[in-house]
Amino acid sequence: MKELNYKKLAVIMLLTMFIVTIVTVGCVIFYGNSMFRILEEGGDGLVGKHYAFICENIQDGFYGSIFEGAYGEAENDGDYLENIGANLSFSGDKYEMMELSIDAGVDGIVVDAGESEEMRELIDLAEKKGIPVVTVASDNTSSARKSYVGFGYYDLGVNYGKELLKRATDDQKRVLILMSPDAEDSSQNIIFQGIRETIDKAEATSSFKLETMAVPDTSAFGAEESISALIMKNDELPDVIICLNEIYTTCVCQSLVDYNRVGQTVVYGFYENSTILSSIQKKIIYATLTMDTERMGEYCIEALKEYEDYGNVNEYLPVDIRVVTADNIVEYMNEKEGEKTDEEI
Repeated sequence: MKELNYKKLAVIMLLTMFIVTIVTVGCVIFYGNSMFRILEEGGDGLVGKHYAFICENIQDGFYGSIFEGAYGEAENDGDYLENIGANLSFSGDKYEMMELSIDAGVDGIVVDAGESEEMRELIDLAEKKGIPVVTVASDNTSSARKSYVGFGYYDLGVNYGKELLKRATDDQKRVLILMSPDAEDSSQNIIFQGIRETIDKAEATSSFKLETMAVPDTSAFGAEESISALIMKNDELPDVIICLNEIYTTCVCQSLVDYNRVGQTVVYGFYENSTILSSIQKKIIYATLTMDTERMGEYCIEALKEYEDYGNVNEYLPVDIRVVTADNIVEYMNEKEGEKTDEEI
């Protein structure tokens, strides 16, 4: 009797497995035929492009905003922009992320490049494998990249220089420029050149003494330590501090408040976040130089699309630089709020 029950159970299990197999195969065939039919009929963008986004620090609000703009633009066309490295179990630098993207055979790469030789070789390798590369915010001018989206480093320096000229007097002012210690990052040297030449052309060289200070920029913690040490000293602060990235600007804002030194130096920042904008409103810092980063992200995807469609694209897609001070911050924030409302509609 027990033997008969075992046989019945075995038959039932075999039948169940057979039915499951048939259903699975049928679903695969049906799905496959549906996909082929969609492709033959042109589909509706269900099978899109796969792009890679690479930067040194996605937690930096500047690059996070660029990614959001690029992601939304890609999504509008049924494509997918992946923040390479976001879900990896290890923390790789942008060179490793470039190698991963090239090996994966993505359809295009958006990268905060920098002028290093290693990055140039990786961009050229992507080109050889048929992967177009668009650089954003930080260019690699000697590479085979298709387009650069961002601001001109020299133009940024000129804007800082013009702001300094408003403070020119007979008394020489000490100007400290916070810069990255990365020797391969030539962009900051170009910015410095733009500042210096703008002052020289205005024949105001004797009004300013330009100095630089290397500050770690790979993490907020490292920058905070260096900037805190600068601000908390008992001797006089520089007359003017210029910050060349968002991390430096945020750390200076916080340190001036923490060590009760607000009003003892004039600060020009870079980009914006809630801390920076609030600090301008409270007159903790004087101004920040910013740009539409979401639009930069949109430009990146548009550049990749244009290259795919026509085989060429403008080598430089610039964005405007804007100076935000206490005098125009309300107008600026109202404009931004209006843009968000339009996007929601």
